[in-house]
Amino acid sequence: MTARVKGLLAGLAVLAVLGALVWKAELFTVQRSDATPAPLVLIPAAERAEAKFDASLPMVPVGVRTLMPGQRVLVVEYWAPWMRHSGPQALALDSLRRSLPPGAIEVALVCFDPFPSVSRYVARMRLRLPVLLDLRKDLAAGLPCPSIPYTYVIDREGRIAAKQAGEVDWLSLATRAVLDSLGAEPSPTVPLKDAAAPKPVVL
Repeated sequence: MTARVKGLLAGLAVLAVLGALVWKAELFTVQRSDATPAPLVLIPAAERAEAKFDASLPMVPVGVRTLMPGQRVLVVEYWAPWMRHSGPQALALDSLRRSLPPGAIEVALVCFDPFPSVSRYVARMRLRLPVLLDLRKDLAAGLPCPSIPYTYVIDREGRIAAKQAGEVDWLSLATRAVLDSLGAEPSPTVPLKDAAAPKPVVL
């Protein structure tokens, strides 16, 4: 075997290793089939980290929606049509959303799958929740997705109030209590310099 052939084979081996690493990086950890849904667990206010993301994602079947922290309680679930109990999870989250006062929380299912397959699934299941596609990982860059499914809850101050792997028991009393407590927290304060100046009174 000539030195040139050896060099070529070594180069191909390096490319194969790099390709395998890139492929592995694109994979997601999927919840075990024997795992059961768990209620949301609230992170104490003093321990919450600031959430930093601002992403405009295409909606299924049409439209664009911008997700950013602050102002309202935001629930983001990284989700996929192929995952175990994908339909029941989405329907339960929608049921919870509709049981809360209008505008109490903002909810989004975020998916990395291609549009045609997700669109067919949403139409077949008649999902009313916003399903967003993060194909370029714009949201995941600031709000990482270590596994499928994975849920974040962002409080009105723009901090991560819950982050949880696996299926969530959306209809449990404990989950409802978490969202109720977040809704009862004070609204974000407006810095004095950003507040509108008082208008002069004309007598």
